[in-house]
Amino acid sequence: ELPIIKTTSVIHKSPKYLAELLMDSTKVKAYNKMSLGRDDVEVFQSGVDTTEEEGKFGNVGESKIVRNLTRPPMINSNLEFVTCMHARKLSQQDLQTLSSNNSDPNQPTDGYIVVSRAVTGGQWNSDDSNNVRNEIILGVNILRQVPNEPDKTELIAVTHVYSPMIPLMLAKNAGVKGAVDFVRDIRSLS
Repeated sequence: ELPIIKTTSVIHKSPKYLAELLMDSTKVKAYNKMSLGRDDVEVFQSGVDTTEEEGKFGNVGESKIVRNLTRPPMINSNLEFVTCMHARKLSQQDLQTLSSNNSDPNQPTDGYIVVSRAVTGGQWNSDDSNNVRNEIILGVNILRQVPNEPDKTELIAVTHVYSPMIPLMLAKNAGVKGAVDFVRDIRSLS
């Protein structure tokens, strides 16, 4: 029943710049105008380019749990998201898998993935009764370099969100509007 929203766009920034931007909680207000702020609650490892050898857990990339508050128009409560985020560089095998034509010499040679998933229960329950818990069931951002243009990124974003404050019949329109606003706000940073 809940809509899954997919957008594809080209952004005039490098994939690494965008991956670091999406993971930087201090910059979330730059591309999410409804955000009241995002805090890093638990950082497992930092750096989107962290290697297996450098990582604390033998994995690559950056991983953390964040708490984000948003205040959409016409809603009298803060919407709270507690989310596990992970970002890493795409391997050459990942890039080949994502490419529509594996024999194309102009296929992307650089890219990142940023994945988000709700964290619920236990210590992650809301402390504030004025906040309404929402869940990013799954959020995936694929950031691939536009071939032969290192400062341009093809951004593929897939989002599946549950918000108890938005009726199901309005959820699709709200999701599409949010996706379009996200792309517009990211582009305005270029």
